[in-house]
Amino acid sequence: MKTLLISLKMISDFLKVEMPGIASYLETEFAEIETSAERMDLNFKLEDGSILHLEEEVEVSVDDLIRFASYDLKLYNRYRDNIRTIILCIKGYPASEAAFNAGSLGYNTTVVNMSDKDGKEKMKELREKIEKGEEINYLELIFLPLMNSEQDMVKRVKETIELEDKLDADQNFKNNLAALTIVLCDKFLSSENMIELWRDRKMVKFFKYVEEQGKKKGKEEGKIEGKQEEARLILMRQIKAKFGELDNEISNLINEAELSKIEDLSEKIVTTNSESELVDFLKH
Repeated sequence: MKTLLISLKMISDFLKVEMPGIASYLETEFAEIETSAERMDLNFKLEDGSILHLEEEVEVSVDDLIRFASYDLKLYNRYRDNIRTIILCIKGYPASEAAFNAGSLGYNTTVVNMSDKDGKEKMKELREKIEKGEEINYLELIFLPLMNSEQDMVKRVKETIELEDKLDADQNFKNNLAALTIVLCDKFLSSENMIELWRDRKMVKFFKYVEEQGKKKGKEEGKIEGKQEEARLILMRQIKAKFGELDNEISNLINEAELSKIEDLSEKIVTTNSESELVDFLKH
């Protein structure tokens, strides 16, 4: 059975940046960030002991850099390893690096210009490879909607997911790809668009996949709880897309809820009209 594995070669080929091999994945959440449903996008532990932190933005501002720096400080506080942050910039950036200097504190990142990547041509290339059963770079597929294109973002995401469904792989694998594609594009979509995409994909199936995988590996201490946290994060982002910032009561209720309750709410949120309805559902 195929599993979702992003290799060193995939990352190096996609980013055109030299770096050590990947040793493992790292969590993307910290308790103090979860209450506002913010997250770091992708984090990897590299073979030399350093950490790769990937972010994506339409444009890069000093405010963005300060936010990323705060994430990196939390990573450093936990792991005490060197961190390399790479920003995928949608509209392009005039330099290959973005940085700020706060006197005693300096911060540097590498910028990858996504506007240099032809989304239409890459879509055609990936479609041909998939139809022929050839190997593809899954990072190119996941980040396809962020590449330069005349299409609106919603259509790009839908076409990418349709392409992912054509892969010769089990449905769990394709659900995983679709979930990553949607989550990584959410900051570029309206709340209505996000709700439509989650609903169309029936992402409750992905939650069930997460639970099944967690149970399968549940002999390892804390594994199921980690999968539950992943499902909670996705639900928080759904709620944020519809109602805006989460208040502390809803965040706390979600963090205390069982996975089955989260699954039920992920379906109910489409027809929920107020945050008070969410609170009532979570309390009963």
